[in-house]
Amino acid sequence: MSRETEKVLLPADIPDILEKYGDLLCNYPQLPTKDSIYGNYKRTNKKLSVLFPLIEHPVHGKTGLHATEKYEDGYVTEYHYQWKIIIPKMGKLFHHISAWENEPHDAPWTPGKYKVKSEPHHHHHVPGNRDQRKENWDILTLDNAFSFVAHYIRSRDEYKP
Repeated sequence: MSRETEKVLLPADIPDILEKYGDLLCNYPQLPTKDSIYGNYKRTNKKLSVLFPLIEHPVHGKTGLHATEKYEDGYVTEYHYQWKIIIPKMGKLFHHISAWENEPHDAPWTPGKYKVKSEPHHHHHVPGNRDQRKENWDILTLDNAFSFVAHYIRSRDEYKP
């Protein structure tokens, strides 16, 4: 692992996220609030799990940014930020738009197509196909992921890798 991929990551600052991106959030009555930012989202000193429902996009529809962070000694040890279609409910493959994670895929038996130079950080960049991944040097925090998604929500442009 290179020094570039050994960055110290701090937990998401939810109040700052809400201040910067609150205009993008939407409450859909058909969406259970259980893990949504509108409900009692889950955050402990070990983990964050929250869904941020986003205003409807003209191409991608009703989407959300689902964030999961795992913590150890106050730092992020694992993150998953997934931009996905949340309504209607679809299978794991079909709801995928884009995702960023730091789950390592560097075991000797891992197929070459899953290994990337920025390991363990990677970007699932193809909508509807989580198998494809590429390097991820820039989106390592929830704020980074929100910034990426915010561009497409605000501009109303279609995300095409």
